[in-house]
Amino acid sequence: MAGRPLLLVVEDDAVLRDKFRAALSLSNFAVHACEDSLDALHYLDQARPDVIVLDLDLSRVSGTVLYEEMGARRGADRVPVVVVTALSNPPELSGATILRKPVTAEDLIGVVESVLVRRDREWLFARGRQSVLIARVAEPGLNLRLRVCGPGQAVAVHDCRDLLECMTRQSAIERTLVTEGYQLLATERRSGQERRTHARDVPDRRRDLSELSA
Repeated sequence: MAGRPLLLVVEDDAVLRDKFRAALSLSNFAVHACEDSLDALHYLDQARPDVIVLDLDLSRVSGTVLYEEMGARRGADRVPVVVVTALSNPPELSGATILRKPVTAEDLIGVVESVLVRRDREWLFARGRQSVLIARVAEPGLNLRLRVCGPGQAVAVHDCRDLLECMTRQSAIERTLVTEGYQLLATERRSGQERRTHARDVPDRRRDLSELSA
């Protein structure tokens, strides 16, 4: 099942990292936290979060270098980034949402939710030759619509007030599908304005992790 949105928090301040992780976890997000860029890159080679919360002033390898490396990794280049920084003049990071420290947990949660709302997503379930496609569509004005196509020619559309309502309704639909024997085959993220689109149609340009810390 789609479950809770997965967030990657990259922050070397242990107190702030734990604060963000706890607050986001209580707000219906699954959270993986890393203390530096190298750990984050290792994680991104194995998993694909829905949003990355990134500090720029990191030890060993800066968050700016990490951002550039994500742009060179297929899949990771499409993950939205929320930058949380104390830098008075942060570098220009195309497509990133910038928050200036100090940042409250409530502010961060609000920004992450707005980023998720603006993104379309799809989930495909199948049972034998039957399939059901669940699509979460972001409408203008940050409204959400959940479209369920299948089985067969059946189509159901549900309007949602916010992300939580959409996720709750989707979870109920998925539980029913699993009970009926359907299995999740694939997930796909789509967006009308993909972040760092120049990285999608070129070979993987990732560097060895040892080069970054040299």
